[in-house]
Amino acid sequence: MNDQLPINNRVEMELSQWRSREERFSKLFSFSLSNNRSLLKEKLNHYERIGTKYKGTKNLEERFALQILKQEKNKMLKQLYPNVLVRLIRKLFVAPLIDQIAVRKDVKEEEKNNHTLHEQVQRIGFPNLSNVIDQNVSQGHPQFSIPVSYYVNEKERLDHELSFVKDETGRYQFQGYKTTLQNESKPEENRSQYFKVRDGYSADTTQAYNLLAGRAIEKQGTWIQLDLNDKDSHGNHRIKEFHSGYGYDLQKAIQQLPLKDLLNKTESETLLNNLKQGNRQSVTLTKNGNDHQFYIEANPQFKSVNIYDQNSRKVTLATALGNKTIETVKQMQKTNETQQENHSKHNGMRIS
Repeated sequence: MNDQLPINNRVEMELSQWRSREERFSKLFSFSLSNNRSLLKEKLNHYERIGTKYKGTKNLEERFALQILKQEKNKMLKQLYPNVLVRLIRKLFVAPLIDQIAVRKDVKEEEKNNHTLHEQVQRIGFPNLSNVIDQNVSQGHPQFSIPVSYYVNEKERLDHELSFVKDETGRYQFQGYKTTLQNESKPEENRSQYFKVRDGYSADTTQAYNLLAGRAIEKQGTWIQLDLNDKDSHGNHRIKEFHSGYGYDLQKAIQQLPLKDLLNKTESETLLNNLKQGNRQSVTLTKNGNDHQFYIEANPQFKSVNIYDQNSRKVTLATALGNKTIETVKQMQKTNETQQENHSKHNGMRIS
């Protein structure tokens, strides 16, 4: 989302929002709202809040809009309060009090809205954006975007673009972010995806990177993976989902490997959690009597794990284990299970 309004007139933008609100109400009710007293009172209060909010502006366009706004307020005052004395009392005593209450309310709601936005972007993985968000919110645009870029490693860079939109209540919502994975050594592998925020949550930046790298993540019991060979009409990769009924058991898949990293429950849970986040994890396999470092990642589609050597080349299980037979692997699994059981008993833990 790169659209920004060419104007920088906050008064005009707030008046446009009110006009949209009136048009929406006019479609909901059969009777005319132009002379409705309740609506006129609310409109007058809203106009007075705008006047109070921007009365100190130095923007010439905003000052001109406030002059016209003042004329419109006087017209509504005469329509609502034909009696001159009533208008005078309201102007001297009632209106200032209403303005003070409304301004304090607006300030609190804006602070609350900003705090919510700060928490959302931090939770997803964007720290230190509070000042930038506050600056954009203060400008009052109907929508704005914030770019964030950084290197994941010496070859890969992530370019994010966070999207914010003002809703019908005048509060900003964090809609989502578009992430592009740039591979400087292989430009043909550059990929982008828009991650929408739903109920205040979205895939975090680590998960976004892993998905664009082709790996799968688990969310609420469902494995998710991008189809890198298929895109929708918006340019986003279609999503492949593998629900619990599909039958993928990650723990069972890694237990097929003679891993030295599963000697205790804590290490096992850490490995499982990292794989569920889509990370490619370093593990130690015993090959021909010697320990060797490999990397594994979850592969829900084929109900297995992918194995990579130290040069990031994908290898088969047979290659990783050398000349070991299936029987040898099973024996090593039994040995690992016995060691894990003994380790758990020693630490007062029970493996279920």
